[in-house]
Amino acid sequence: MRRVITIGKEKAIGALIFIFALLVLLYYTWVIVILQWFPDVGTWVDATFGLFAGLFNPDPLVLVYLPIWLGVVLIMVIAMWIGWTMLTTPAPEPLEDFDFDEEEVAEKTEE
Repeated sequence: MRRVITIGKEKAIGALIFIFALLVLLYYTWVIVILQWFPDVGTWVDATFGLFAGLFNPDPLVLVYLPIWLGVVLIMVIAMWIGWTMLTTPAPEPLEDFDFDEEEVAEKTEE
């Protein structure tokens, strides 16, 4: 009998976040630690990967600029989303237009 394993949506998203974070961690370790401590590896990467050598042997300064740029982009996207929501959401009706029964309001405040 074959068992089908299913996971919830939250667990699938959690697994994707975990895998993404692990890949970023390995890439940063590769570029900042391994390529800096062992420069011969960088030469090997350049000779082996040809056109893709820039992906596996980038300038370490790119890894400083990239998170800063991504942070600014993220903050600006959130600001744009808030602005768009404020722009497209209709204004609430003023409270004066509602018919409140003053006696019911007075009774509730006395209790």
